[in-house]
Amino acid sequence: MTGFDNAAGPQGLVIGLIEKAASELDAMSNAAGDIAPNVGDLAETLVNAQRIADRASLELRRLTKKLGKAAA
Repeated sequence: MTGFDNAAGPQGLVIGLIEKAASELDAMSNAAGDIAPNVGDLAETLVNAQRIADRASLELRRLTKKLGKAAA
């Protein structure tokens, strides 16, 4: 198992990982929006995936706020 160092400690590491996941979901959502007009019959499926990614990103960001408040 790989070790991780973070100046903010374990909580900072967890928050950083969650923020990274949320950023990647945002990137996926943006890419889905860009290609949706070009996928024909699959556009609806892609839009649904985009909505799921957006909701997941929002929930992850809410979680990081809760973790930040718990540390304070």
